[in-house]
Amino acid sequence: MLDGKRNQNLGIFIKSTNLDQAAIEDAVYNCESNIPDEVLEKIKEMQATPEELELIKAHKESGDEAPLDKPDRFLLDISSISCLNDRLNCLTFQAKFADSMSDIEARISNVKSVTEFLISSQHVKEMFGVILVCGNYLNGGNKQRGQADGFNIDILPKLKDLKSKDNSTNLLAYIIKICIVRYDEKKGTPEAALPLPEPSDVEKCIHMDFDSQRAEADKIKKDLDDVGKRMDRILQKTPEELKEPFKTKMEEFITKAESEHKELMELLEECINKFRECMMFYKWTPKKGKLEDAKPEDFFSPWHLFCEDYKTLWKKEQIRIQKEMIKEERLKHQKTKDDMKNVSKKSTSSGGLKDKIMRRKTRSKLSVADAATPAAATSTASTSPVPSTATADAKQTQNKDLEQSPAAVFD
Repeated sequence: MLDGKRNQNLGIFIKSTNLDQAAIEDAVYNCESNIPDEVLEKIKEMQATPEELELIKAHKESGDEAPLDKPDRFLLDISSISCLNDRLNCLTFQAKFADSMSDIEARISNVKSVTEFLISSQHVKEMFGVILVCGNYLNGGNKQRGQADGFNIDILPKLKDLKSKDNSTNLLAYIIKICIVRYDEKKGTPEAALPLPEPSDVEKCIHMDFDSQRAEADKIKKDLDDVGKRMDRILQKTPEELKEPFKTKMEEFITKAESEHKELMELLEECINKFRECMMFYKWTPKKGKLEDAKPEDFFSPWHLFCEDYKTLWKKEQIRIQKEMIKEERLKHQKTKDDMKNVSKKSTSSGGLKDKIMRRKTRSKLSVADAATPAAATSTASTSPVPSTATADAKQTQNKDLEQSPAAVFD
């Protein structure tokens, strides 16, 4: 009953998703999320048109022996589901609502967080103080520019362009070095924190458009109101036995969604006010138009360039300091080892307590040795054998030879 290509596409879809009427009924009647969002969207698109449905029903009622193809039977089965199209719209909106809200909220919260940081950060104030002092010192010979009380933030990206005489460094690198040495108590350690917002966060602020965010939020509210109307229509057309749990779950969702949307709109207005407060805090004025009409892109563009340059040079300086700290620590360790090698042992003075104890031990050992000598001699005499006559004669002859001169012996 269907066009060849449509019949083929629908057949592939049914086979790939393995869907049947029971699974779809369970999802739409009970508000269950057992079917993925993209599949629900595809079911909405592939529903039978009135003409197709009329052809399929006519074929079935005609009593023709030729059975309906699987795609035809699928369309006929789901057409019997009560208020299928309205239920699918409610379910797809419910599935997408959280993501749509979180995307808008994330963009708004990022701008709010960056502006609050720029207003309240003590590190930013200290850094601006160093920039002002350096600028007044460099312009010391100029009466108009050498005694400034402040500066425009548009000069921030230009600080790196002022090079030193030998071209080895620039003004921004010098300012960063001073700020780290004076104000960073955790310099050279992993705990050291960038004293500015992350450049990626500031870049996101550039692309922020409050009007478009408000339009997106208004569209969500419009779709939410449409879901409420669809729910009422479903409840009017649906038999009592098919109203629950769809009715209870959708009412709970709509109540919660309206509350979250209201909070989102309040957050958006708070973010806009905080952005204007930040511009006034830095005495910033747009090149065209009023302050109330200024776009985040105009204000955050110089900040983004400055934060990128600052972070790059800040990381290099932190690495350099870390290497110096490691080198100093190694030198201290080596010096400690060398000092330990040069330590001389202190000799014990004679007449001290230790010397007296050693002499007493020595006398005790000598007394024991003297007492043992007579006993050893007596024991030797009692156990020695009597020498024979031959041995005595030999000793006598040896004694006589020793009494003679060597010449007499060897003549």
